[in-house]
Amino acid sequence: MTIMRAAEKALDLHITIAGTEPEIWRDLRVPAAIMLTDLHKVIQRAFGWDNRHLYMFRSSNAAGEERRFASNEETIIELETEPAAVFTLEDVFSSKSTELVYEYDFGDSWLHEISISGHAVAPAGQLTCIAGANRGPVEDSGGIGGYRELCEILLDPNHEQHDGLAKWYSWVTNKPAAQFDPQEFDLEKCNRSLARLSPQLGDATPTPEEMAAVVLPAKWLLQRVGADGLELTKDGYLKPAIVAEVMASLAWEKRWYGKFNRESQTLPVLDLRSALQEWGLLRKYKGKLLRTPAGRKTYDDDVRLWSHLADRFANPRTPAEKMVRRVLVLWLLEDRVPSYDMLGEAVSQTLMSVGFRMPDGAAIPEHDGRYLYNESRLMLSTLGVFEEGDYLLSSPSPSEAGIKFLLEVQRRQNEHHED
Repeated sequence: MTIMRAAEKALDLHITIAGTEPEIWRDLRVPAAIMLTDLHKVIQRAFGWDNRHLYMFRSSNAAGEERRFASNEETIIELETEPAAVFTLEDVFSSKSTELVYEYDFGDSWLHEISISGHAVAPAGQLTCIAGANRGPVEDSGGIGGYRELCEILLDPNHEQHDGLAKWYSWVTNKPAAQFDPQEFDLEKCNRSLARLSPQLGDATPTPEEMAAVVLPAKWLLQRVGADGLELTKDGYLKPAIVAEVMASLAWEKRWYGKFNRESQTLPVLDLRSALQEWGLLRKYKGKLLRTPAGRKTYDDDVRLWSHLADRFANPRTPAEKMVRRVLVLWLLEDRVPSYDMLGEAVSQTLMSVGFRMPDGAAIPEHDGRYLYNESRLMLSTLGVFEEGDYLLSSPSPSEAGIKFLLEVQRRQNEHHED
């Protein structure tokens, strides 16, 4: 679904990380009126940073007058800067002679030199990477010199420090060190990531069409169950004709393989029906699948159904599931889902960092971490949250409507967390 947006003035920016060799740079097109706090997020996404550290913008004009902008309240007070949250890119670039630097991580001090390379008109809120070269530096690698040394060691399997730094790299990035390539830069991947960031910077209110797209699978099954319910097989599954109807009606044929005549062997349908039961919309009773009171209230109301689904996904039954879903939503929104090889360990380490352990006190195995993540991710996949693709992908791409649903889930997670 494509939504037409009004056009707005945009600026083409050339951004280089000072001192890098070969040079790490990006050419970006962003709204001229973008807030500095949002430009920070764009730079983070474009260079592959993880937003772990403080930052500051510094501008200077031909007369040598300098202004500094930060978002952290303590930094604003301690360094006597102006608040980045109330200034736009246009405000800062008041003249052609203005020089702008974005400093990230005051310890490693990564200086991103920003200049205007052109003016344009673009759809409102659109973020575009026009060109670039080389992957961004690794977080906490020690600045220019430290990153240069890290690159040399990771690319030399015979170096005496290789194995130790390879483990450190995997721990920091959640990616295998064997795949490290300092010259890697995927323009298409960068733009997909920026496209997923864009709705997070503007009005996250979903349109009726976006709500309808996300709730469609749940709504379809609720309506198909109907007021009288559906007869189940003696083993408690949907009957073969219904399974085939679900796959055809939702255009899910490319999600799975086989004949789609048994629910137990057609995972997308099994997951959808199971999810609606867990979310309190359907229930089994005397050999039939029936709507619950919540299902009867929401089956023909996209707004109510959207709200119910977001709330129930945000608040599962167990504390461990709740934590995993917080991490899942965060990773999807920030576009930093770990690689498949590192996924189980990343989830397990996250759970253990907040006190979770196995019943005997042992560490949580990687396969359990991966299982918990995939269980929640597959539940999301039963809704219209992701771009259509491989149903079993561990890191699918959320659609714009899906991003807005995830933001709603995150808002509810934060509300309950504060309570």
